[in-house]
Amino acid sequence: MEERRYTFPKAEKVRKKAEIDRIFRQGKRISYRGMDIRVVKNDLPVTRVVFVTVRSFRGAVERNTAKRRAREAWRLNKHRVAPGYDVALVLYPEHASFDEINSSLLFLLNKAGILQ
Repeated sequence: MEERRYTFPKAEKVRKKAEIDRIFRQGKRISYRGMDIRVVKNDLPVTRVVFVTVRSFRGAVERNTAKRRAREAWRLNKHRVAPGYDVALVLYPEHASFDEINSSLLFLLNKAGILQ
């Protein structure tokens, strides 16, 4: 049985502003229940992700909680995503629970065609 690693190293994160701008400029956009996903191909053997929140969150605590839950959903499901993509996940304040974020993330990844 294959052992999965559920870590989230820096190599799997989009960190440079130029790369984030490229995702938003060239990426395919799909929306569902308070979440947007933008997907663009990269030339790497790994899929990288960045989490972005909109300004309409009530405060830093709510915004950071949403990002934390989205990172956890990504971390648990990243083994199901095809390699070679850059993904930007845009979060809106409509989500309340981890389960909602997780199901929306899986739906969006499937709709984008990058879920294996």
